[in-house]
Amino acid sequence: MKIILGALLLSAVMANADSGASISGVVKDPKGDPIPGAAVTIVSRTGSAGSATTSSATGVYRFDGLPSGDYLIRAEAPGFAPFLAEDIHLSADAGLTRDLMLQLAGVHEQIVVTASSTPQAPAEVSKAVTVIDNSQAETRDNFVISDAVDLAPGVRVQQLGGPGAFTTIQIRGLRDEDTAVLVDGLRLRDASATQADASGLIEDLLFTNVNRIEVMSGSGSSLYGTNAIGGIVNVITDEGGGRTRGSVLLEGGSLGTMRGRAKIAGETDGGRILYSLGVTETDVTSGLGGDQPFRDTNAQGRVTFRLSPSIRLVARIFAGNSFIKVQGEPDIIGNA
Repeated sequence: MKIILGALLLSAVMANADSGASISGVVKDPKGDPIPGAAVTIVSRTGSAGSATTSSATGVYRFDGLPSGDYLIRAEAPGFAPFLAEDIHLSADAGLTRDLMLQLAGVHEQIVVTASSTPQAPAEVSKAVTVIDNSQAETRDNFVISDAVDLAPGVRVQQLGGPGAFTTIQIRGLRDEDTAVLVDGLRLRDASATQADASGLIEDLLFTNVNRIEVMSGSGSSLYGTNAIGGIVNVITDEGGGRTRGSVLLEGGSLGTMRGRAKIAGETDGGRILYSLGVTETDVTSGLGGDQPFRDTNAQGRVTFRLSPSIRLVARIFAGNSFIKVQGEPDIIGNA
């Protein structure tokens, strides 16, 4: 039996502004028609603030109570290529209007935070970073983190057996302990491992409440300490915000396999409280050989309290519980 419990992290994020700014606009398609239900995210280039929402039935989005500074805005909707606006500057007590024009799917724009610990556009990053977003992972039906990063360039994933077996992630051909695994930028480490890395936990990390995964090839030890010589796998969870939404997924297959995932996200109290929660479970009742059961449950949650334009309180939780039966196969046969 293996239990992982992430402690509740409370962090107050302080910005430099004393009053709030706002930005609003309309999300449009190439013909200029509004796009309802588009997911719009705004992040500060200093990493001090961020928020998410969805466009209304008329395509209107709006963010209020933001500290002054430089921002990135990303908008995406089904059937359209993600749009990234890099030149957003907000002044204190000022309102800005910016319409977002989405093109048909084909061009993919992303925001990267792993390479420098602050949000950047991909063109500004000096190292090779691969981004696997939620839609890509769901299209490939990836249910574990290791499967989602397996197709990234320079990444080798090795699983020594069936479901729940020991799994390693190697980047640039280096050792598995040279790959740092992060959840929202926080190091995930196994205290019982000889190198205090996350190699003993990778097989238990399910794809739960994930917004995207950033895989950086190259040393990141200057930012993330030891075990980051080969590269970094940063799992970024959903911030929530916008209208209340959710999804449920149930699957079944051979070896007595059942997999389920449920997610919910949104906001309340006029946008002052943003929340997201996801729960995922995998059950393999028989397993390889007919007698190797495996069970794994993950839960990830995040709540953001917008106390003022310059103060935010963020609570995150990550919990996991897994079980696998260990066998002594193959049987030893004595001498005649």
